[in-house]
Amino acid sequence: MFSRTKNDNVHELIMTQLKDVKSCLSSFEDFMLVASSAESNQEALRSLCQLVYEKEHDADVTLRKMIESLGGTMFLPSTREDLIAVGTSCDKIANKCEDISYMVVLQNFSFPSDYNDDIREIMNLTNQQFALLEKAIKLLFTRMNDLLKNHDILDEIRDFESKIDVYERKLYKKSYSLDIGLAERMQLTEFVSSLCDISDIIENVADQIQIMVVTRKA
Repeated sequence: MFSRTKNDNVHELIMTQLKDVKSCLSSFEDFMLVASSAESNQEALRSLCQLVYEKEHDADVTLRKMIESLGGTMFLPSTREDLIAVGTSCDKIANKCEDISYMVVLQNFSFPSDYNDDIREIMNLTNQQFALLEKAIKLLFTRMNDLLKNHDILDEIRDFESKIDVYERKLYKKSYSLDIGLAERMQLTEFVSSLCDISDIIENVADQIQIMVVTRKA
C-alpha cells in the first residue's frame, strides 16, 4: 500500500506532525504539573499556556502540509481519506491540550495540590500510550503486514486507556469528597474528564489504524 515513490514525503510529514503533537503534549504535561502543584501561580501558567499554543500551531501547520502533499501521491482516494482521518485525529490531541490549558488560565483555576501525583501518573501513562501510537503509525509505512498479522501494539494502546480510566474514577471520587460547593466539584470533574479525553483520542486513532489495515487485507 505504501510503495517508495512520492509517498515517502507523506510518511515524513506524518511523522513530523506526530513529533509536533508529541512536543505539544510534553509542554502540556509541564503545564498540568504546575496547575496541580502547591506552587501553582497564574503567571507561570500563562507562560506555559502560550507555549502549548505555539506547539499546537506547529502541529496544525504540519497537518496542512501533509494533507496538501497527498495530492501528488499514488495513493487511492480511500487511502488518502484514511490518512487524513488519522492525521486530523492526532491533531485533536494537540487541540485538547490547548483547550484545557486555555480554560485553566481563563478560569483562573488550579487543581488541589493533592491531585499532583495522580495527574503526574495520568500524564506518564498518556505519554507511554502516545509513544506506542507513534510506533504503530510508523509500522503502517514500514511493516504493514506485520501490523496486520499481529496487532498487539494496538491492544496495548487500548490497555493504557483502561489504566487511565482507573485514575479518572479515582479523581472523580476525590472531587466529590472535598468540602467544596457542587459547582466547584463539577468544575474539577470536568477538567479531569477533559484530561483523560486525550487517552480516549489516542485509543480512537488506534481503532482507525486497525480498520485501515484490515480493510486493505489481501
